[in-house]
Amino acid sequence: MPAPKSRLVRVMSEEHIFGITGTLPFATSIGRTWTGVEVHRYRVSGPSDTKEFTLPQLAIFLPHVERPVRVRQQVGDDVITKDVGKHAVTIAPAALTRRTAIERPHELTAIFLDPLVFSEIAHTEIGARYPAIPPQFAIVDPLIRSLGMTLDGEMQSTNPKPAFYAEQLASTLASHIFLTYSGPGYRDWRSRGAHWTTLRRSVEYIHANIDKPLPLEHLAMTAGMSKFHFAKSFRQAMGMPPHQYLVQTRMQKARVLLRDETMSLPQIASRVGYSDTGQFSAQFLKLMGLSPARYRRHARQS
Repeated sequence: MPAPKSRLVRVMSEEHIFGITGTLPFATSIGRTWTGVEVHRYRVSGPSDTKEFTLPQLAIFLPHVERPVRVRQQVGDDVITKDVGKHAVTIAPAALTRRTAIERPHELTAIFLDPLVFSEIAHTEIGARYPAIPPQFAIVDPLIRSLGMTLDGEMQSTNPKPAFYAEQLASTLASHIFLTYSGPGYRDWRSRGAHWTTLRRSVEYIHANIDKPLPLEHLAMTAGMSKFHFAKSFRQAMGMPPHQYLVQTRMQKARVLLRDETMSLPQIASRVGYSDTGQFSAQFLKLMGLSPARYRRHARQS
């Protein structure tokens, strides 16, 4: 027999929710008959450390804290620790293994967006079935925060607006996330030439294997092209040669990892595909204008 539907949530079972948060939401949008979006509000005890879990669809988390709170987040093998403030936003894509530890009690709004919302946007814009959206942890994005808090208010309101209002808010939220945070291989593909479908495979391969050596021959093979044809098509589509795109992608990943104080420079260098820490540091300085150590100090102070 199928499991009975939850009284409080549809996106996951109550057992799954409780296993992650140790509690159930004290308010949800279930009674609102909204389509494409579900909103929960939690009171989470602390200090707390979740077990590993995955989400069935993309979620946006809005913490409600009076003063910054130390949070440690692990997504796959990547671990980042930050002091999370009241304006923070976290974007958590579906299907990624994650774990979170927080040092004190707090309230949290969780907004779940149906994959079909993103699929419709992606299909209209680029002809893809679903966009690649990388995780974003404790970023400051006033538009996401504003739209999210408006949805939170509608969920808890005793006199809510019609369902289409919340659904339009959710669509605007999804559009903003897609346009702002989707992987570079998924933006503006329709204007990038006749080979975008095959080139997209190589871009996805770069992002999935950023810790490995990625010679031009290998990337061309993933796109099913000769080296010459691949390099020419890639430059036309992306506005830069494959090697430059690869280096920039490695350094962007390194910027994220440098914010995790528990990781050493050799560990970070290895995670972004450099066996030589000196070579990594020189490349980082050349591209970012700061050494990795100095960038880490600036990030700590910001």
